[in-house]
Amino acid sequence: MPIITHVILYIGYALISVVVGLALQRIGGEGLGGAFLGGIGLFCACAVTHAGITASAAAARASAAEKRVSKDVERLRHTQREISADMDAVQTRLDQVEAHTAFALPGPQQAQIGHEPPLELKLIDQIVDKLGAAMDARLQRIEAAGNITAIGPGAAHGPMDMVREALLENRVELHLQPIVQLPQRKTAYYEGFTRLKDSNGRLILPQEFIPAAEDAGLMPTIDNVLLFRCVQIVRKLMKQDRRVGIFCNLSPSALSDEHFFPQFLDFMRENRDLAGSVIFEIPQASFEMRTSIEARAMAKLVDLGFRFSIDKVSNVEIDLPDLERAGVKYIKISAQTLTEQIVRQGLRPRSAITREIAAADISAIFQRYGIDLIAERIENEQLVLEALDLEAPFGQGHLFGAPRPIKESLLEETQPPREIMLARGRMA
Repeated sequence: MPIITHVILYIGYALISVVVGLALQRIGGEGLGGAFLGGIGLFCACAVTHAGITASAAAARASAAEKRVSKDVERLRHTQREISADMDAVQTRLDQVEAHTAFALPGPQQAQIGHEPPLELKLIDQIVDKLGAAMDARLQRIEAAGNITAIGPGAAHGPMDMVREALLENRVELHLQPIVQLPQRKTAYYEGFTRLKDSNGRLILPQEFIPAAEDAGLMPTIDNVLLFRCVQIVRKLMKQDRRVGIFCNLSPSALSDEHFFPQFLDFMRENRDLAGSVIFEIPQASFEMRTSIEARAMAKLVDLGFRFSIDKVSNVEIDLPDLERAGVKYIKISAQTLTEQIVRQGLRPRSAITREIAAADISAIFQRYGIDLIAERIENEQLVLEALDLEAPFGQGHLFGAPRPIKESLLEETQPPREIMLARGRMA
């Protein structure tokens, strides 16, 4: 109801109260005071009644509005579910299309439609095209020999079973993401990522399978698959006079596994000529909390000529002499962390340098200890500028190329030993 209507009604109540007050004085014989009180009482009664009616009407309107909003929200939720289902269907179709296309480097260097992809990527694609059902055949022979127990698609009841099933059925993919030189943006290395798929072909996120794999003691097996595939690609490209470095993630549990690591070390000793092309990567937290067993394992790999990279850096106040002693050649720090901690907070890595270190000299300080800085998680051009301000020699991120899959398979002669693949029966 408009406010002017309320004003008019209250004026009307006042006039009625005056008339009633005069009537009480003249007809009822009341005195002036009694007549006044009677008029005021009537006015108050009218006002209270009016307020009650108005409040009831407002409550009714609010209830109706609430019902309308509830219906609108339910319609929005239904629409959202439909959109999500459509997006899932589109993503599934895109994955299917992508699985039938050749691996091509995304980002600024990606070949346009109608043009030939870079030679290096064509070689990778030719290599993986030659790989067929070797791992499937080997696993089938092992299963037939009674060394492992088959797990069918319907047998997985939890994350651990899901991981075992993916490994046994060879639903393991290698994804590669470029690491580029700055400022040229020329690909210098790749980082390899292991990705598992469930029985429906859906990618299992690392945060889903890694905890389950660690609980089941399967991380060494997953590391093994990643490593052998990386070595396979590097080895084949070297035969084509193309030297490509690949970063391979290595879990601390693999370093301390008394059954896995000796076999792993023997394999790397046989492939020590790849020491400049295969770089092992571990998180900062794992490196700083490494046990004596893990430190000795790292030292054995360093003695063979292999080097390490530290990623997932949350604190730039890292001990550079310790990194140098441990054979660390690269350190990955997100461009945002570099800007926040180095530039804004003024934090610096720990070193033997006593003078004040300018932000622009950080990369040079790392290089003084034989360590190259890689600014990672670069998603936009602004982060590129910030990395260049700190003179980072390398960059990594979706701006330069997202991780992309290559076809999953291995050549028969480069299959890992059965003892490593099965991690001493824990796959059974």
